[in-house]
Amino acid sequence: MDIKKLQGLIDEYYYWDLRVKDLECNYFADEIKLIYDDSEGCDIIYDFTGCYKSIFDHVKNYDKLRPVKEMVTGQIPYFLQDVEVSEVIEEGIAFCVCKINMFPLYVEIWCKDIKIHKEINHTHEK
Repeated sequence: MDIKKLQGLIDEYYYWDLRVKDLECNYFADEIKLIYDDSEGCDIIYDFTGCYKSIFDHVKNYDKLRPVKEMVTGQIPYFLQDVEVSEVIEEGIAFCVCKINMFPLYVEIWCKDIKIHKEINHTHEK
């Protein structure tokens, strides 16, 4: 995987200050998916597969006001601030590392593959 190209694609979708609408962790954290709306009414999807380490660190003194599962998309308080990818080799194994600041939540994912794609959001409000 070409980390520079991947970072270029992440930056090309201009994620700064855009609302994250979903963050899923499935199959015992083997797959993680992050979805956010871009400014053109599309969903940008990050698919992390072959995950080995996932850290979700929420700011402890940030009052969520109510459970996130009760919020509609426009109430979700997570906005992308910074997304960085790098590659590390640990115990002879190469991992993609993605660090995401979506204050008040910080996420770090170590995985074997990251796919990023855009889908038309049919429920986007105009």
